[in-house]
Amino acid sequence: MTLLRFAIACLVCLLAAPPLGAQDAGGSPPGTYFPAPVLNAGLGQRPDRVDLATPQGAIESFLDAIERDDARAAAHVLNLNELPPDAQAERGPELARQLATVLHRRAVLSWRTLLERPDALDARQSSSVAMAGEPRRSILLGVLDEGAREAAIRLNRVRPEGEEPVWVFSERTVAQIPALDERYGPTVLERALPDWTTEPTRLGPSLWTAAGFPVIVLASWATGWITWRIFHWLYARAERYWIRVALESVRWPSIIVASTSMILFLSLDVFAVSGPVASILTPTILVGYVVAVMMFGMSALDTALNRIVTFDSGRLADPENSTVRTQATLMTAARRALIVAGVIVGASIVLASANIYRSLGFSLLASAGAVTLILGFAARHVLGNILASLQIAINRSARIGDRIVFEGDFVTVERIHFTYIQLKTMKDNRLVVPVSTFVQDKFENWSMEDGGMTCHVPMTFAQTADLDVMESRFFDLVEQEPLIPDKTTASMWVMSQDALGVKVRFQFRVESPAETWTTERRLQRRLQRAAQELAQESGTPILPQAAANADG
Repeated sequence: MTLLRFAIACLVCLLAAPPLGAQDAGGSPPGTYFPAPVLNAGLGQRPDRVDLATPQGAIESFLDAIERDDARAAAHVLNLNELPPDAQAERGPELARQLATVLHRRAVLSWRTLLERPDALDARQSSSVAMAGEPRRSILLGVLDEGAREAAIRLNRVRPEGEEPVWVFSERTVAQIPALDERYGPTVLERALPDWTTEPTRLGPSLWTAAGFPVIVLASWATGWITWRIFHWLYARAERYWIRVALESVRWPSIIVASTSMILFLSLDVFAVSGPVASILTPTILVGYVVAVMMFGMSALDTALNRIVTFDSGRLADPENSTVRTQATLMTAARRALIVAGVIVGASIVLASANIYRSLGFSLLASAGAVTLILGFAARHVLGNILASLQIAINRSARIGDRIVFEGDFVTVERIHFTYIQLKTMKDNRLVVPVSTFVQDKFENWSMEDGGMTCHVPMTFAQTADLDVMESRFFDLVEQEPLIPDKTTASMWVMSQDALGVKVRFQFRVESPAETWTTERRLQRRLQRAAQELAQESGTPILPQAAANADG
């Protein structure tokens, strides 16, 4: 019975096992390659030095063959099955040269993706990666623009019938080579030059490309200078205000666009820099475009803001301009928000442009998390101040034009910037304070809600002083003060008494916060003078001797 059970188990295992034909001669299971009846039948026997067993070996063999000027050997790295066999020997080397030119001018090959393994399995990837621990039969080397669409540069693992699987450029990639060569290949000017000027040198770039660097610099400078002169000439002859404003707003953005466009045209279409240089140059040029657009937008926005609302701190300090102060603060906050949004959009566009060759884009995205953590930690104070400036603008705790008392100084809020607030002191100096200070610390705002303010003038009188007469003199002074419209708000209060004398507080209300401090000081001086005159008239001390000097 035991032997019968053992025989049945062996039979089940044999029936469940895959057939021997499910793996190729090299032990590769189906799904790890693209089957093909034949591969490049018209090219003949593949040279021994062309190694197509691994992705890295295939690319190295292709580049080595091109450097040896052996385009026929390089053609074996292309999947030419879409061509008739009798045309492969003629068209294959030509397509190999064209592809090599395209890769040289636009490619940034990532050797990390080209593994020295037949199955291209990357054992170094983490388990969170979709293809971790899985063999691959196709590798995306990069993506190039092909007019209205994009062209993928791929290596495919192809297994001809009865042979070992090999890595070659895919049929789709080979079919797109003529269009890519027309877009990125040599220009008419390059074809007219002698071969020795366009061939790579030992230092890397060809003589034609090396000679182009100073030409590019001089041409971009000349383009910017000519553009500046044109706008200077137009500005000098413009008579209408809005025309001058428009020229002023467009001048520097136009200079940047013209200079960067000249660099882009000469670098990519005339002197044809290499792929690594082009992959860095194109996003850099795009940064120039983004900066130009942001400069134009900010200039136009500033011009519109200056026409809509005033930013004169003197006019904004008027109590009747409370609504204007709020509008000015909100508009400057909107300006800062637009700048932040513009920077984010511009950075996104630049990062997207790095996908001109996607391997570079993926590298940037892979390192974005670590870079974000580093930059976030380094710029945490700056980012905190930016958010604090938006918070102040929203809650309106300090508006442009508000009169505030900050650390004992009477100042006016003149500007609210990204990271600091600009305060105008009574000496006409500018006090620069971090925005976070206004969020964390307290300050006294004399312009919030109601513009009026009750002012206090403390004084100390002698024990023998006639307070009723001083109160009468105070009311007379209030009647003479035009900045105290409501005379009924004036009053005198006895606060305390000690060995020095009687402490009194004179109280009144001033409607303009801008005149509060000066009105207090003016009435204090007049009250002191009135006390001195009363002392001379009555012959009785009004001010204590110890306090008189202090009050003076």
